[in-house]
Amino acid sequence: MKKVEKGSPKTGKVVGGGPVRYTVQPGQNALLNVQVDFALAAVPGAYYYADCLALRYDRELAVVTLSFARTDALSGRVGDRLDVVMPAGALFLFWNSSRDVEKTLDEQLKALGVSPESRPIGVKTLARTTLFANVIFVSTGGGESCLDFYYMPVRDIHLAKKNRSTIGLEPILRVLSSPVLLKNLFELSRPYAASIGPPQTPNYGRVNVS
Repeated sequence: MKKVEKGSPKTGKVVGGGPVRYTVQPGQNALLNVQVDFALAAVPGAYYYADCLALRYDRELAVVTLSFARTDALSGRVGDRLDVVMPAGALFLFWNSSRDVEKTLDEQLKALGVSPESRPIGVKTLARTTLFANVIFVSTGGGESCLDFYYMPVRDIHLAKKNRSTIGLEPILRVLSSPVLLKNLFELSRPYAASIGPPQTPNYGRVNVS
């Protein structure tokens, strides 16, 4: 009979509170199956409008940097940018959970009569700040799109395997944009998501959004 550490969550039992709940999967690594209910998640307090986008995959560090910027309405020049760094596996989770969203987005673009034209960010554009996130919630409709970035502390996930009942979900940033930019993000992410695959570290477990 396998000994269960006192205070540790039982296998298969749903534990946690707030927007994050999880079950402990059987196995040596105690993989967590994490469920996120964004209806209960705090809305990011920081807002940013973007009309330009770039994506960089650092294979050596296994991280992805999403760069957002906006064009000056009078000069047409791109100002400083804002970077969001995330684990490469988190990009796969975002991609995998947003397939139905992209179908809705395609219908939205068709109704608006616009195409996913790309506005690149120049290499000389300086980063105003760099943030870190590992969870994204996406929504689109009414001629606009929204990306909410969150951070799920890896420390909480590690402790949840032992005796902690709560995994936090910290709001980081909300990026508002045209549906055209969101389509560009999907297009840029497509080849990387296919090559990255699911997260390899058991610390992040599997994240499902609802």
